[in-house]
Amino acid sequence: MSVIRVNYLPEFHFGDDAVLLTVDGDGLDAFAAAVADARANRSSRLLHDGVAHEFHIEPGAARIELSPERVEWRLDEAKATEIAKDLNALSAPRSGHCYVDMTVPADTLVISRDEYTDIVYPWVSPKHTH
Repeated sequence: MSVIRVNYLPEFHFGDDAVLLTVDGDGLDAFAAAVADARANRSSRLLHDGVAHEFHIEPGAARIELSPERVEWRLDEAKATEIAKDLNALSAPRSGHCYVDMTVPADTLVISRDEYTDIVYPWVSPKHTH
């Protein structure tokens, strides 16, 4: 089974809050396909392990809205392109990660391939918005 998990992690990135997207190779491929579909069609949906990932391309957006069953990715075209390029860079069969500047619920999205895959973080709800 592929891995696609999204967690809000307080103080994860050098003491700052971050959103962690954890994927393995198959999860990366599925997630990248959903981002590509959203870029082409302005929206897309990916259902994985009981969690619906909904992608929306919106002017000026760089936010992730999180709940245990649903993740809404609201991205402008530039942010969606940046994420697509990062996913492509991570497509080589080795572990690694990329950082993406976001606005909500944290300033940083960490996209991690084959790192943290054995760790299942408990659900933490974002307590604030920017």
